[in-house]
Amino acid sequence: MNESNAPATYQLPEQMSTVSGDIDWLYYFIYWTSVVLFVAIVGAMIYWAIKYRERPGHKPTPTGHNMPLEIAWTVAPIFILVFLFHKGFQGYMDLAVAPANSIEIRVNAKQWSWEFVYPNGGSSPELHVPEGKPVKLVLTSADVLHSFFVPALRVKRDVVPGMFTTVWFQTTHVGHDDIACAEYCGGRSTGANGELPYEPSDDPRNPYPAGQATGHWAMHGMMFSETEEDYAKFLKSIGDKCDQFATTGKPCPADIAAEQGQKIYSNKGCLACHTTTGVPGVGPSWKGIWGKEEATNVGKVKIDENYIRESILDPQAKIVTGFGPVMPTFRGQISDQELNEVIAYIESLK
Repeated sequence: MNESNAPATYQLPEQMSTVSGDIDWLYYFIYWTSVVLFVAIVGAMIYWAIKYRERPGHKPTPTGHNMPLEIAWTVAPIFILVFLFHKGFQGYMDLAVAPANSIEIRVNAKQWSWEFVYPNGGSSPELHVPEGKPVKLVLTSADVLHSFFVPALRVKRDVVPGMFTTVWFQTTHVGHDDIACAEYCGGRSTGANGELPYEPSDDPRNPYPAGQATGHWAMHGMMFSETEEDYAKFLKSIGDKCDQFATTGKPCPADIAAEQGQKIYSNKGCLACHTTTGVPGVGPSWKGIWGKEEATNVGKVKIDENYIRESILDPQAKIVTGFGPVMPTFRGQISDQELNEVIAYIESLK
């Protein structure tokens, strides 16, 4: 992937991520290919229209078929389409498969705001990331379909209620950009005449302060790419839950959510069926299961956020081969935050 610190162009904003260069290159390839073909096709139409216009003394004669020409204009676009599909799919996979050392931040979307939950357990309506470090976002929605979009990062991913989606990026330099919802997610103005009571602030770091309007158009946030020192200061400022370990003398866990998930594992009785030693119990062991493909009653499935969420809320949907349908549902007994913490714990056992 190309790293770039390119300024904004007439059509595209500043590049702030490692994938920006590749995405912009593909965009401009499609754009200029379209421009060239448009000019060529329209130019040929005008030329032939003038050349073969109706004139006294000229009798039109059928030209017949030109097989090589017809094959050429049929086959040539296929190569272009295959190339575009390859580049597009390659770019999609680049953003879908996060590096193993990524910082994982959970994103909760709701009408009409964003919440970012960091590995230290703190949360904020702003997204802060360390410059030059890969960051993986795990996104979910509390209500309707949203779409996380940061133009300068060239990152957009739908956020779907009832499931998890993921995307990752790595910033190339210090800076900031607006976060928007790219999916119309409802709401309307509260103005007396239907107007938008929404005045951008003078603060260039946060031109869309919360509370000035409601509805899809007000679902803005800010993404800040910072030095590691500033990122560490930010984590402290949002209430680093590592502080609670200072009085106990215990080391702070690398992931607070996973630590909380371990407590839920004990408190809600998960240990009665699932071990963390690798030896199966009544159900599959949680140790080493993350990311694996398991055979189930509906075929092979990958053990990821969506599978674990479904297995906790609807355990009979996909039963791992060799285990019976004995697990009860925890629907209504476990919150979304607790689900995230259990998932984080299982992921930590990989």
